[in-house]
Amino acid sequence: MSTKLLEITPQYRSFVDDQVLTSGQLNEFIEYFEDQDRLTRVCLVGVGLACGFKVSVNNQKNLVTLTQGCGVTTDGDLLKLQKSIKDSSDTSIVLERLKYSHFRDFEDEDAKYKHFRNENTIIDLWELIPQEKVNLEAGHLPINQELLENKVVVLYLECYPKDPNICTTTNCDNQGQRNIQNLRVLLIDSDDVINTVNPQDSIFTKHDVNEAYTNLPQIAVPKLILNDSNSSSYSKIADAYKTVINSAKPILETAIIDLFQGFSEILEINASDLNHILSKLSENLEDFNTNGMIQYRYDLVRDITDTYNELAEILLKLKTECCPNIKAFPKHLLLGTLSSEVIYPELRHDFYHSPSNNEYAKYLKMAKSLMQRLEIILDNFNLSTGNKLEITPSKTCGKLGEKAIPVYFKVDNRMLTAWDFYKTENYKQRYNISYHKENLALNSWVQNPLNFELDCNDFYRIEGHLGHPAQDSRNTINNIKKTNALDFDCLVFDLKRDSQAFTSFLRENPSTAHRGGVPKGGTFIIVSEKEQVVADFCISTKLNNGANDGCCSLMECTYPWISSLKYMNNLSRSLKGKQSRNKPMPQNYVLQVIEYKINGELLINRTTTITIPLTEIFLRRIHAVTEALNKKFNKGVVFDFNESQKRLVITRAKEDTFTIRLREISMANNNAIYTYSNNGMFRNNLVFRPDAMRCRDLRNYRESFYEKLQAQIAPVNKDDDYGKYDDKWAKWSKLTERLITNPDIEEAGLTRMITSSEMLPQEILNIVQNIKRDLQATQEGKDLKFKLDGDWVNGVWVNKFMLDHHRRNRKNTHDDIVLFVNLRKYLHNETGVTKLSIYITNLRYSKDLDPVLARYKKDADFYFGAPSGENAISL
Repeated sequence: MSTKLLEITPQYRSFVDDQVLTSGQLNEFIEYFEDQDRLTRVCLVGVGLACGFKVSVNNQKNLVTLTQGCGVTTDGDLLKLQKSIKDSSDTSIVLERLKYSHFRDFEDEDAKYKHFRNENTIIDLWELIPQEKVNLEAGHLPINQELLENKVVVLYLECYPKDPNICTTTNCDNQGQRNIQNLRVLLIDSDDVINTVNPQDSIFTKHDVNEAYTNLPQIAVPKLILNDSNSSSYSKIADAYKTVINSAKPILETAIIDLFQGFSEILEINASDLNHILSKLSENLEDFNTNGMIQYRYDLVRDITDTYNELAEILLKLKTECCPNIKAFPKHLLLGTLSSEVIYPELRHDFYHSPSNNEYAKYLKMAKSLMQRLEIILDNFNLSTGNKLEITPSKTCGKLGEKAIPVYFKVDNRMLTAWDFYKTENYKQRYNISYHKENLALNSWVQNPLNFELDCNDFYRIEGHLGHPAQDSRNTINNIKKTNALDFDCLVFDLKRDSQAFTSFLRENPSTAHRGGVPKGGTFIIVSEKEQVVADFCISTKLNNGANDGCCSLMECTYPWISSLKYMNNLSRSLKGKQSRNKPMPQNYVLQVIEYKINGELLINRTTTITIPLTEIFLRRIHAVTEALNKKFNKGVVFDFNESQKRLVITRAKEDTFTIRLREISMANNNAIYTYSNNGMFRNNLVFRPDAMRCRDLRNYRESFYEKLQAQIAPVNKDDDYGKYDDKWAKWSKLTERLITNPDIEEAGLTRMITSSEMLPQEILNIVQNIKRDLQATQEGKDLKFKLDGDWVNGVWVNKFMLDHHRRNRKNTHDDIVLFVNLRKYLHNETGVTKLSIYITNLRYSKDLDPVLARYKKDADFYFGAPSGENAISL
């Protein structure tokens, strides 16, 4: 059988009047136009299965059904199912389907189709016989299950010239040689199709990507969820991002390798391209010598993932052939395996469009462009970002190319060309929007996009702030926002100063995530450490930053605690002392909460016991108690302790009423019962100490309000010096003890544990005498009594000698004085000489004292009343 388009007729003759035509001239004319018709189909339309030709099997009846369809072979044959017209030699294509119930062996003796031959051996072929053509006498056999097993249905156009007979050269009615074309439906073993038929079919081999596409991994970037454990410092945030990046990297590598193995020919990528991409991937996602801008490395992972997914989405559409190989399937079409139950049938031709179909040509260009973008974003990744803070409009969703080009890419001509296929297709690649504007178009809306209405841009990229002062960055953002009427809020959290507030914010807003900016109508969160911006996050909504959401006004009331500090200190220190043989010493500080209600609604139905280990009391004293109360009753009032006043603090809604009855039973069960309420404090139902309170009418208890109040302002891990407790407090305690016998301090004639005013350093004693003199001068005939409490009597003071010693020896990390001064700054944020805590025990405060108090405000804090510290001394 000859394939017609392998040798086409390039010309034909024009006829003139009375011309005697030869067979060659007539055949030349017909063959020319037939070749042009075939070439039009193959080169300008496409080849393969256009539609229909769906195969189904009824296993119970052993019946194969084939629907009508349309297909074009690479030789330009247009194939459709045909049905013989009764009592006629013609056929009809007006039919919906054909059903096949019988078969016969088929030898292909006439056409001798090369695709069915392995060297000189023909593969096994079985022709399916339609029901209406079954002839048992002709050897047609019923279809059985054995026949159908592992078979491929093939539509075959059998073409050959009929052998000449006696009339070919004489004047007979059938003068001329007949060219036979029989459309047959064949069954072929799957192995024969794979090993014999398809190796000669370069088009099917090139585009048989269904399995490769199915095997491509679907990839997504793991989400980083911020919580208490990974957000307390930038190093922990960076470690969390590293974990996400390290988990994503092997997935990306596998996906890119699979992409290369399945689609390298279509995408025109070679092994060197693959090696370069994998090398750059490792370079950009493994270089963690510094934690700086770790979020941009995470963003790069997302950009690679978006590009890969966008490319994978169009891979199945890349069935385009320019000048199809005539020899690929010149006289047959694969209709698929009978046993296939997958979405994309195996061993079935698709339709391979001509590039003249612009849609499919565009898919191919787009895929190659995305492949270039994947390589270029790895090449152009650059963390040397600009120093000027900029806000660039972008999009929340959509394809990556539709968004603004981020600051961490070098925006050169290659990047601009590969970023957005549609802009590049229209020669508008310089109209992309980016932080980097050097190579962009000079149009004002490209250089200054915030000055124009860009309705589809619902996201603002905020860049150029990392590593800069946090408050300066926030001020710049707010100025740009105000100038350009942008719709979002901006918050700042410092991981040292606002760690508890940031943790509370994350609890209330678990969707907090890094996006490189903020959605329109959202909130941008700047995170700093030591006042320098280290990260940014956002949420999709604006926030009302009031502590109570505008629900209520807060009332903060202070009370004495039911146990004295002296008692709690002695109780906790008993753990380190000699244990009594007669009575076991307690290991815990134990409270019984007998009643707890807000606005008359009970929060507990029976007495509740709270147990706090004395080891916690030793380290944190009453703060350990208030934290235990807040954890136990996290939908009630907020407990805290004021260090300077040595008083319990209860915060509640101003209009609400509350009652809390409790007693301490660490040593005995018959201790007094104390009551805290908005009306005062009571001991065994008798007024203990009256406090004036402003109250309004009763209201119902609002659980949601108090739950949010707890989350926002309940102190966590707080201690007497406002710091966050960790192993540094243990070091603080050890240094305090070692300084008592420090040789440098003893040589200077100083005493750490001051038990009388004469032991104070001379410069401090002079200040005390001046204060006493000037305050006494304000009183006529009244002898004022003064006492000293606080750091100066607790052995944790710092004076000028220690500060001078620290300056001289600041690099000596083994010097206890240096270590103590450094740790004092870290834990207490104090750097100068320790201030005095002076109590005037027999005088009420009046404004007449303000001039004197203001004169010494840098040297001392003044209190009116008796000190509660166990080490207080008289002055």
